Amino acid sequence: MNEDLLHTIWKFKLTKKTDYIGSKGEIIKVVSIGEHNSNSGPDFFNSKIEIDGILLAGNVEIHIKTSDWLKHNHQINKAYDNLILHVVYEHDTELEQNNLHNVPVLILKDVIAPSILDKYKQLETSKSKIACGKSISKVDSFILNSWLDRLLIARLEDKTDYINTLFEFTKNNLEETLYILLFRNFGFKINDEAFELLAKSLPYNVNKKYADNITQLEALLFGTAGMLNELFTDKYPKQLQNEFEFLKHKHSIVPIKNEMWKFSKTRPVNFPTIRISQMANLLSKQQSLFHFIENKPSIEAIRAYFDIETHEYFKTHFQFDSVSASSTKKLGETAINTIIINTIVPFLFFVSQLNSNQELQEYALNLLSEISAEQNSKIKLFQLLGINPKNAFETQALIKLYNSFCSKKACLHCAIGKDLLKNAK
Repeated sequence: MNEDLLHTIWKFKLTKKTDYIGSKGEIIKVVSIGEHNSNSGPDFFNSKIEIDGILLAGNVEIHIKTSDWLKHNHQINKAYDNLILHVVYEHDTELEQNNLHNVPVLILKDVIAPSILDKYKQLETSKSKIACGKSISKVDSFILNSWLDRLLIARLEDKTDYINTLFEFTKNNLEETLYILLFRNFGFKINDEAFELLAKSLPYNVNKKYADNITQLEALLFGTAGMLNELFTDKYPKQLQNEFEFLKHKHSIVPIKNEMWKFSKTRPVNFPTIRISQMANLLSKQQSLFHFIENKPSIEAIRAYFDIETHEYFKTHFQFDSVSASSTKKLGETAINTIIINTIVPFLFFVSQLNSNQELQEYALNLLSEISAEQNSKIKLFQLLGINPKNAFETQALIKLYNSFCSKKACLHCAIGKDLLKNAK
């Protein structure tokens, strides 16, 4: 037994009765449970309780045992003076304060259906990564879909918190913010921090000056990345070295440490050298990404915009001075979807909040609904339980569900867990 469970039972009226008898025979009728308080102070504010036919308005406090009042030192806290009802699971002592202020004690132990406690125990003791197991597929579709809608917004808000830090870093420059965000996500997790530092070390307005010269762009990117400090054999990296020596002094560039880049435990097509060359190709486009997406292009147009590949040199190389079999190294479909999900959509969502633009927010959410469902270990857990997401809108919501609730066994704070308890009556 814990207080969170009692709060849930009280909030959603998951008992066998609607009218109750207090510890001293009072007739108690709950008119309104009030507002659930998750901060310090009484558990429910502004409740309306009828005691022996008299309607009272005030606060309700909930404990496992009556004596917890003393254990929590409520007797010396003025915030608890306006109490009209003390709800407990087990009444183990009489309190002077309750008697002094005529606060009735309502005992829940005998009015909670055993099936609710059984369901809670099942969730609490489950060894599965998703505690509710196959029961999740039996939850009413309206409740499940409404919850996923809320979780998707919550996940985007999590991402916009980070974007806001970038916005502050760039002194409220939206184009520069998008530039850094794009770089970070080009690291595809394993090199995200290195790519972010690269973007911060090489301002967007410097790159923009050389958008019409792919060699100079690559020299800037590879040089600032600290990848042009070797004695090369091949002509192309030597050319980049020479270009960067001039550009470095011209723009006072301080390269980052080459050691930051991770090549191990990643496929060659995801090597930072390949991603940097692809980024140069992207930055060389006539229309910047910022101005491109502000016109709300279709999902097909966005995919076409990211239809990029590396410099010719990298068709036969994954790293400098290391020849490999010839292949075209384009940004793949999965990578493009990941960029849209983690860069384009959150950035648009951030801008929509910044400008109170509901239309832009709807556009961003619609992009997610047009991207196929992601495939990863977390999504697979839900699929094994009969939840089969149709698109990225739903998979992003499920990832939030897993990260914030399932992985923490926070079933009592999850709409799915609450629904299962409700239906256990």
